[in-house]
Amino acid sequence: MVNTVPSTPTIPETQQPDLPAVTDSSEKPVSVIAESVALPDLDYVVPNPEEHQKLLVAMRKACGWDAGMVPTWFIQQAEGTRFMSIFYLPGTATPIGMGGVELKDFDRADKDVADIDSKRGCIVSLFLYKQYRGKGYLGKILSICEEIAREKGLKVLTIYGLAKAGGYEKFGYKTFKVAVRNYGGENNWETRYLEKVL
Repeated sequence: MVNTVPSTPTIPETQQPDLPAVTDSSEKPVSVIAESVALPDLDYVVPNPEEHQKLLVAMRKACGWDAGMVPTWFIQQAEGTRFMSIFYLPGTATPIGMGGVELKDFDRADKDVADIDSKRGCIVSLFLYKQYRGKGYLGKILSICEEIAREKGLKVLTIYGLAKAGGYEKFGYKTFKVAVRNYGGENNWETRYLEKVL
């Protein structure tokens, strides 16, 4: 079920280019953390180009990645190969981030990352404004993406990022490979690939 908010969201003035950092300063075992933390509420909406393109472009610029890709997301969404969401503070028009699920690895065609036939999807375009990090929202966004993936019949969700980034294990994701991935041009970086059985 999709929660909706007013269609004219405000864009926070503070837009930080950092990607969501996942840290855990607790000494508890990972499984205990995941079970004992109550996730905050969030509203979310499936974006459409008329109402949300400017907001998605602003978020993409804030995270420092190619904002020119946003129009392609709407084409993929219409084809049923990408499912995007914009996340808001409950009962407000204040966006805190975005995220989605792809059914194909459009960038590199890596079937370990996403493959419709094997029911693998990939969490993509994950972004959370800096001022909302460390408050449990990332866990809630991941939970919503997982719910969407289940509704679409996926059995496994993957996520990838720079190998030095970590912390998704506390949400039940396990590393299945570390390999160099091309992020465009000459940007070949060691990347950690994680997966979670739904």
